[in-house]
Amino acid sequence: MDLITSSEMSVVDINCEYFGLSRLQLMENAGRALASELLKRFRKGKVIVVAGKGNNGGDAFVMARHLKNFDVEIFILGKISDIKTSEARKNLQILVNGGYKITEIRDSAHIPEFSGNILVDAILGTGVKGSLKDPEKTAVEKINEADIFTLSVDVPTGLDPDTGEGELAVQADLTVTFHKAKPGLITENAKRFVGEMIVADIGIPKSFEKMIGVGEVKVSYKRDTEGHKGTHGKILVIGGGPYTGAPVLTGLAALRGGVDLAVLVVPEKISKVVASYSPDLIVRSYPGDHLTPEALPYIYPYLETSDVVAIGMGLGRENETIIAVREILEKCKKAVVDADALRALDFPLEKNIILTPHEGEFKRLFNPISWDTLQEKSQEVERWAKEIGATIILKNPIDVVSNGKMTKINLTGNAGMTVGGTGDVMAGVVSAFFAMSSDTFHAACAGAFITGLAGDKAYERMGYNFTATDVIQYIPEAIKESLSFG
Repeated sequence: MDLITSSEMSVVDINCEYFGLSRLQLMENAGRALASELLKRFRKGKVIVVAGKGNNGGDAFVMARHLKNFDVEIFILGKISDIKTSEARKNLQILVNGGYKITEIRDSAHIPEFSGNILVDAILGTGVKGSLKDPEKTAVEKINEADIFTLSVDVPTGLDPDTGEGELAVQADLTVTFHKAKPGLITENAKRFVGEMIVADIGIPKSFEKMIGVGEVKVSYKRDTEGHKGTHGKILVIGGGPYTGAPVLTGLAALRGGVDLAVLVVPEKISKVVASYSPDLIVRSYPGDHLTPEALPYIYPYLETSDVVAIGMGLGRENETIIAVREILEKCKKAVVDADALRALDFPLEKNIILTPHEGEFKRLFNPISWDTLQEKSQEVERWAKEIGATIILKNPIDVVSNGKMTKINLTGNAGMTVGGTGDVMAGVVSAFFAMSSDTFHAACAGAFITGLAGDKAYERMGYNFTATDVIQYIPEAIKESLSFG
């Protein structure tokens, strides 16, 4: 059975809108599917809808319109003015205009004893977070006390959609879930709540699941209005040696990507040059002109205080550098491995690591079997991501991102991004999202998407003749545009 987590379903939902399939249309399709399942089982009767303030309730509002031979009564847990989304508000307003009986429940003491032929649980669905609180808690108890056929929309309220955990949840006779089943619905604990399960097709093209959009950005980017310096991440960039600019591009891109602090640790020989690029970067050094095992005591203190280590950009390929990189990766909590550091990898990787090879580096690392089409490249990236236990971003005209379980393609970016340094920029943006998110795969997808989108914005203003620093300039605009979408 195909499964999809609640977070990935949220991403797909947002991306559908981005790629032209509106959430209003998805809600219409979901509501029609709910009505269809009820009409297979009932011809008439009284339907009680208990709705929350989110899109779960919106699906049930659509359903009500399609139950023409039924007496439908709707109870909303909260004020109508607090309905969260424009789609749900629009569909509720249709019911208001149509004269449906709608009651606000502003206090759990006012939840009635439900009676009728059918009860529709449209309270929370995948929106459950921890134990239920009132008025949802009392509503679920009253639903379970009622001797009525109960339909749960997407997921029984109170049941964790991903783990199936939950002591108090709606005990449904039928659960209609959308697009794909959620993992929690098929667990042993869920059996006593789900009842019969139907997976309803709501018209999402299969290709939309494989395309990265603003959804990944929205679920990965975090901002705390009450935060302080360091709340939104601190990255450590280990690079430089033969190339002084590469780690600078990574650090500056990470700052533009949203982290609070970027610390660069580089050879002492180039530290003053690196520091001269920007006052926004914190530059530290170790003795010598390239990374060696002797430099590790100078680096380790910064590892302990960093959320993500970005390593490899401009580092060099000396044997002792490779040895030192391996030692560093052993101690990292999270790492983005790029460029020369890719040569140091030992497989399998049992760490939270994102690799960012271009096509030549991927071929050298993994010697892929088939490589002519995008589909073959996607299959090879997925195969090797699963084999080595890491997330891989294949930098390509169409980027491929995989963690071995999920694989997506990124369509942002353009031919101007063959200019030197854009790979270093991507490593920085990916590191920024990785620092803010616990979801490695979505962070990798978001980083690839935003880098390409920033490159597209540079192209719009300059044509193909832009530089990596131009791409960095447009990262904030790309993020702002993505977060404000929809």
